[in-house]
Amino acid sequence: MTSRTQRTRVAVIGGGMAGSAAARQLLRGGRDVVVYETADGLGGRARSWHRPEIEPDVGINLMYVSFYKLMTQLIKEYGLEDELVKISSNVWISDHGKTVPLSSDSPLSLLTYQHVGLRDRIRFLLSTLAQVGRKKQLDLFDPVKSAPFDDGQSATDWGYRQVSRRGFDFLLRPQIEGFWNFACEEISAVHARALLAWMGGSGFYVLRNGMEILAEKNAEGADIRLSHEVTAVQPDGAGVSITAVGPDGAPVTEEFDQVVVATPAPIAAKLVAALPEQTVGAETRSFLETQAYEPALSVSFLVDAGVLPAEAHIVAGGPEDPPLRNMITYPRTVRDEAGNPVEKLLVFAYPGRANTRRLLGRSPEEQFAEVTQLLPTLWPDFPVERAEPFQIAERPYGFPIPAPGRYRRSVRVLQEQRAPVVFAGDYFNSPTTEAAMLSGIRAAAALTKAG
Repeated sequence: MTSRTQRTRVAVIGGGMAGSAAARQLLRGGRDVVVYETADGLGGRARSWHRPEIEPDVGINLMYVSFYKLMTQLIKEYGLEDELVKISSNVWISDHGKTVPLSSDSPLSLLTYQHVGLRDRIRFLLSTLAQVGRKKQLDLFDPVKSAPFDDGQSATDWGYRQVSRRGFDFLLRPQIEGFWNFACEEISAVHARALLAWMGGSGFYVLRNGMEILAEKNAEGADIRLSHEVTAVQPDGAGVSITAVGPDGAPVTEEFDQVVVATPAPIAAKLVAALPEQTVGAETRSFLETQAYEPALSVSFLVDAGVLPAEAHIVAGGPEDPPLRNMITYPRTVRDEAGNPVEKLLVFAYPGRANTRRLLGRSPEEQFAEVTQLLPTLWPDFPVERAEPFQIAERPYGFPIPAPGRYRRSVRVLQEQRAPVVFAGDYFNSPTTEAAMLSGIRAAAALTKAG
């Protein structure tokens, strides 16, 4: 494959946050990098949609939180500080239509919170402070640090011992499930503990033009193949051959010395099925094949300003899977027929787990119609008759579920990573851009260490 005078050629399959972070590290290490991305732009699940009818024209998909160290470094390096827009940390939690605010950075808000009794509020505060004291060990992004705390308990196993069931269901559960939509019964306790350790007092931001700008800048210098779907990864001597189908529908096969597979885990498992065990070990293969995901469906509407709180995260509380899980509101300016600016709210509505799975793949007309009827279940005074359907985004692989025991398995897989094929993705720890980028950096390091 590569002679002494040639640079190592690496394929990165997937141009999301993990793949682009890997590409950056590989380029800095002197590799020639080709990035294959099925979509028509980089960013993966962090990529926002853009519509010229609104100002700013971006549909925000993911947030940046002030304790994201890798992202903070990149924002400074790329001079994007002025692109950061601070948003409210207020969460409104609904108990069957009765909705009250709960700020993540205000102890006073917790003490006046109406959905649970004072005893639970105090116990929750004390438990949170205990987790804050373990910040250095309870890492929301690094499985190597989290694994020792992954003792097989679920978030509910742990949470129901900290406060009453109602206390957990209306304090911590909505803040976990409202952001990620997976069930607390299915995730490791360490995920909930790390969330408590880090979230309080943090600043929440969005990048004015979308998170994808970080992926685009990280991948600068690579050969970017957009709208290219990789269909096969085959052994090829000491290296690997990649077959991809481009926009013209014609398959093209190329040879590489090394490969980073930075796709959702089930896709990665299928792509490497033909590789021998000495290339992809049994532990890695099983880890990829068994990773479960909660899909995501975002249905957005434009409504008049003032009918809902602005910059709010409105979440259903309680143990049940609700019809509508959460809403996020952002102020936007729209031009009317005369060209005059009109202040509106862009409202993102996310159905509960069962409704999300039922509505995926339906026509936009059906999705808008059904979700419109669900809006009052979370906010009874929602002006349904004046809600203008705006945009839909489907993500079949929305949130990798960090099940009890996955963190420990993740560490074993990281230890098994070796050239010529390695893996990257947020499924190694938690569905955040920070965790995805850390996994990409580690994947690149495993390859550059191999020479």
